[in-house]
Amino acid sequence: MCNHCITKEAIVSDLIEYLGSLNSDSLIIGVGNVLRGDDGFGPELVKSLSGRTKVNLLDGGETPEDLLGQIVRMAPARLVIADAVALGGMPGDAALLESDQLGKRIAVSTHNLSLLMFIKYLKEKLPELDVKILGAQPRSIDFGKGLSPEVRKTIDNLAGIIVGR
Repeated sequence: MCNHCITKEAIVSDLIEYLGSLNSDSLIIGVGNVLRGDDGFGPELVKSLSGRTKVNLLDGGETPEDLLGQIVRMAPARLVIADAVALGGMPGDAALLESDQLGKRIAVSTHNLSLLMFIKYLKEKLPELDVKILGAQPRSIDFGKGLSPEVRKTIDNLAGIIVGR
């Protein structure tokens, strides 16, 4: 038995607890291209939450950096960046990651470099900002494909956690 190992159940429990605690001082920004299959995870999550939560929501699409000024003016306490992430797991697997994991231990979809600069800028302007990445393992990010059933189910489950159902 490994006393210092992190179990999948502990990771899921932390994800549920964190997402369930988001409030009106929090912002979820969806990042991705809805025309590239599961890369649309972030924008589709934001769309699914629209009108159902007090959490602030923004669709950053492929260029979340276009929203930097708006985010700084909003000055959220917590920022969750929802994006398709190569987690190395099964399609639809989700994980809550620290922003410093980008480019180190995980590979992020096509937004890796821009997200690193995006986060760095926001942390300079809002030093107390807590930034997390909510990643979902894509099945495919090919052009012209819609969301896979696995990622669609993940969006439904995550939205349920965030809205408290």
